Amino acid sequence: MEKMSGHEAVLARQMDVIGRQNMPELTQKFEELYGFKPGNTTPRGIRKRIAYRLQEIYLGGLSDRDIETLEAVADKDPLANLDQRGTRKVINREGTRLKRVWKGVEHEVIAVGDGTFEFNGKKYKSLSAVAREITGTRWNGKLFFGVKKNG
Repeated sequence: MEKMSGHEAVLARQMDVIGRQNMPELTQKFEELYGFKPGNTTPRGIRKRIAYRLQEIYLGGLSDRDIETLEAVADKDPLANLDQRGTRKVINREGTRLKRVWKGVEHEVIAVGDGTFEFNGKKYKSLSAVAREITGTRWNGKLFFGVKKNG
C-alpha cells in the first residue's frame, strides 16, 4: 500500500469530514472556501464543489498560464461571451469598470481596451489575475466579478 503525502492525508481527512456534515455546516464551509454563499443546491452538489476546491488547494489547480490560455480561447468564442439574452458582453471595452466587494472592501477594475485590466494602478493580463491578487487564491475572474454565471 502506497503511503500518502502530508497534503493527501489532510485532504483525505477533510473529505471524510465533509461527507458527514449537514447542510448548514456545508454552507459555512463553502462560504469559507469560496467567499460567497452557494446557490440553491443539494448536499451532494455542495459536497462536490467543496471537494473540488479542497483538491485544488491541497493538490494544485491550473497554472496561471493555462488559465490565461483558456480565457484567451473563451474570449474569442462568441458563445462564451453571451449573457442570458444572447447579447455580447463588453467587459473588455476600454473604460469598462467592474466592482466587487470582497471581505468588506470594494475593489474596482478598469478595462484598458487591449485585453488587459488595471487594478490599483497596476496592469493585469486577465480578470483572473486581478481576482487572485485580491483573494490570494485562484478564481475565474469573470465569475469573481459577476460577469459570468456559475454553472
